[in-house]
Amino acid sequence: MMKIVKFFAFIPFVNRLIERKYYATGIGTYLLNSFVKVILRINAPSPFLLHYTSRVNNPSNVKLTGNNLKSVYLSLATSGGCYYQAINGIEFGEGTIWAYNCSFISANHSSDDLTKHSLSEPIIIGKNVWLGSNCVVLPEVNIGDNSIIGAGAIVTKNIPSNSIAVGNPAKVIAYICTKCEKKHKANSNCSCSS
Repeated sequence: MMKIVKFFAFIPFVNRLIERKYYATGIGTYLLNSFVKVILRINAPSPFLLHYTSRVNNPSNVKLTGNNLKSVYLSLATSGGCYYQAINGIEFGEGTIWAYNCSFISANHSSDDLTKHSLSEPIIIGKNVWLGSNCVVLPEVNIGDNSIIGAGAIVTKNIPSNSIAVGNPAKVIAYICTKCEKKHKANSNCSCSS
């Protein structure tokens, strides 16, 4: 089947299907996502394919960084119920994935006028980050590379690289040693560190 699909790679629609690995969503989800975007015009301005139950505003402010973005495209297309409020911008690093019902909220309402949003720094999510189901990432948050955010966490402050954070508000409970790749409690030291 893939040989036939690759034969038609000169068609932009098919080429995007192959390059962004959208075929991994399953043909049903892919066709439904495409129908909702192209025919119903829901999330139509976005340069990427979103799950049909997810919503994005200001899609031009969603940036994908790195060379290997297949997993990011796949999360956008398969993680349903997600909300991407990108007024101040959202940046996803390569290898980052997230589950269902995650919210990325880059702007608060202005306290002076609730019809306007406050300007702030964008949300930046590093490389190879995993966000569990029902996570909420709030404005100006930076999540470092190789971090894990537990299901249901509400991330209100920056999370350093190689860490595991859970809770409301999210707190670092453990670190992942880059040398031995084992998890260590946040208040203990790794025996292999120099």
